[in-house]
Amino acid sequence: MNTSQPKLESKLTDVQRREEIRNVLAMSIPIVITTCSRLVMDLADFTMITTLGNAAQGAIMPAQLVMWTFIVLGMGTTSIVNTFVAQSLGRGRPKETSAYAWQGIYMSLGYGTACLGLYAFLPHAIRWTGHSPQIAELELIYCNVMVLSIGPSIAGEALAGFFNGIQKPKVTMWTAIEANLLNVGLSLALMYGVGPIPAMGIAGVAWGTVAGVSYRFVRLLLAFLSSENHARFSTRTTWKFDGEKVQSIIRVGFPQGLQWLSDVVVWMLFINFLVGRMFDDAHLIASNVAWQFMRIAFMPAIGVGIALSSLVGKAVGQGDPKMAMRFARWAVMILLGYLGVLSLFYLFYRVELIELFNTDPKIVRIASNIMICAVIFQVSDALGITYNAALRGAGDTFWPAMLFVVSHWVIVIGGGWTIATLKPDWGSIGPWSAATFLLIFLSVALWWRWSSGAWQKINIFSGEDEPKVTA
Repeated sequence: MNTSQPKLESKLTDVQRREEIRNVLAMSIPIVITTCSRLVMDLADFTMITTLGNAAQGAIMPAQLVMWTFIVLGMGTTSIVNTFVAQSLGRGRPKETSAYAWQGIYMSLGYGTACLGLYAFLPHAIRWTGHSPQIAELELIYCNVMVLSIGPSIAGEALAGFFNGIQKPKVTMWTAIEANLLNVGLSLALMYGVGPIPAMGIAGVAWGTVAGVSYRFVRLLLAFLSSENHARFSTRTTWKFDGEKVQSIIRVGFPQGLQWLSDVVVWMLFINFLVGRMFDDAHLIASNVAWQFMRIAFMPAIGVGIALSSLVGKAVGQGDPKMAMRFARWAVMILLGYLGVLSLFYLFYRVELIELFNTDPKIVRIASNIMICAVIFQVSDALGITYNAALRGAGDTFWPAMLFVVSHWVIVIGGGWTIATLKPDWGSIGPWSAATFLLIFLSVALWWRWSSGAWQKINIFSGEDEPKVTA
């Protein structure tokens, strides 16, 4: 089979092109809002915690990264439900879509229950970071509560994959908005105390987040079981545990889960050790502040990527790889425009943006230099996010996962540590320079993989039924 990328169709009419672009935007906008829901939750946490002082501001991001280290393995694995649902829809098998969603729920809640054992491990993990006692104490308080968010967070992601896969992203969007409103209201009340409720500080913010993600899971489950969805997808009758489908989800999704786990572990080590331990608290706080603006950039881009995965998955399920390639091209154009404009804004207003969170001159200087790194790598990230998402939609997860794992450890950890050791006068900008090179490298490698056409050989349903038909 020829694995070179087929030539894109050149006879599409202007109407067809506009229709495909509208499809990308119609899918992307609600999913961007949904994807940003957790960003909004964490950013709201950061903003509220800022009022508690520098120690709390320095603790929140390392604590969130510690928790995400455990969340992402399950979330990365079950998020592949989106691909199975989209390709099942494209194959004309509506009942299969809900069956995969049920297996994702079972896997999520089982994983979340197992993670309750982290209570014995967290004090050692926090102490291992070597942060100052004041910051470490707040990190542990936050993490002890957030353990309860693991199961519902992952289960909500599995159900979001179902709705995105059936091309109904507005369901996940509205539940995300509702969950955010609940999170902010409860977090404020619990952090400062209202009436008989005592002020809980950073623990109150964590409890608000647990309530928000739990509410979202319940709302998605009720929508999943609604009469409308049951009539079309048999959501109330496909609930039986299916070992073959679970194996398929693990086979395709586990490499992605490992990739996500490796990514978060790398960034956790990056922030906690290459920045937090090798340099002083000012560098840790500055990285935390700059990170908030980086997330504003890449989280919407990831939302576009999730939409692209669904669109590519459905096109692949229908046996139309050329349509999948066109969807990827439109997504690249959208993200290049968005991240390009945002990068210019960050370049010219980075000092003013940093001062919204912290006015300490040293922290502002360090954080504004870190923002320059973000300006450099964000445009490359548009390519990396797009092609990684397109490959995921086609079920091509193993090769990208290995690429991410190896490159993150070699370039970010190995390269970042080398620069920090050889050029300590650079401060935290040394490790951040290594991170910048990583994202540029990944964008080129993922573009090459997509262009090779190797993803057209992937059959995610192998072992369950007959192979899919590809064009």
